[in-house]
Amino acid sequence: MQDQEKIFIVDYFEKQVDDIRSFLDGIPGNYKMKDIHQLRVRIKRLKAVFRLLEFMHPVEFRAKDHYHLFKPVFKSSGLIRESQINISLLKKFKGTERLLKTYSKYIAKLRPEWNTNLDKSIDTFNYSRLSETEKNINNIFSRNTELEIVGLITDFIYSEFGRIKNLMDESNDMEYIHEVRTILKNIKPLLGMLWPRDDSTFHENQYKSLNRTETLIGNWHDRFILSNALSMYFKAKEKKKEKLLAEYESMQQKIDKNNNKAFDKIAKSLSETLKSFS
Repeated sequence: MQDQEKIFIVDYFEKQVDDIRSFLDGIPGNYKMKDIHQLRVRIKRLKAVFRLLEFMHPVEFRAKDHYHLFKPVFKSSGLIRESQINISLLKKFKGTERLLKTYSKYIAKLRPEWNTNLDKSIDTFNYSRLSETEKNINNIFSRNTELEIVGLITDFIYSEFGRIKNLMDESNDMEYIHEVRTILKNIKPLLGMLWPRDDSTFHENQYKSLNRTETLIGNWHDRFILSNALSMYFKAKEKKKEKLLAEYESMQQKIDKNNNKAFDKIAKSLSETLKSFS
């Protein structure tokens, strides 16, 4: 190991783990929107590091095997997070007051079970395995110098952009958008670490461009999830469908209109981001 100093990416990884431990301690009984969101962000950052390690050591390291530790917490917190976003988005649309009220009541009935499931996934979280994962990742990264790791991360980032280009070449529409979103989330935290460094070839404008693209796709994705959630809710509702029909149809039309407009913006922003890395 390099003079007992932590390699920058190991330090980053351990900070994310410390945050995860803190959120796991604080979420049960509170379920704050911000805390649940930040927990999931930290897990996604770890997933990016896992993908990097799989890129570096494809035989020795499998990202899925290490992500499996966090999957129950991520999945159970996702239901709560999505419902929070859905209600927040609904509040921004005018003329959907009745739909918002009934949907909020519907979610309120489901939340206790979701909260219980999240508590269970936190109670059964394997902290000893988490500590072992930290040590393992520290040992793997310590095989390389920081300069070598910068080069490997750089190669990984360009490899991920290559995956995006292949997706775009295989499709003439935006069917690939979900996969692109996932790939950008693999790139973003690693790029955020690299561009401020003197030994990096990346720069801030590239990070800003990627962040704009990822934000546009994220907003599109939130509306997509809301549309699906409302569709499932409306189909399951046995009574008072007629009273909600006008607001429901109006809401879906608004979402479709917004997302259709967003497609062009996303495509343009993604093209600009890819160009900045070419």
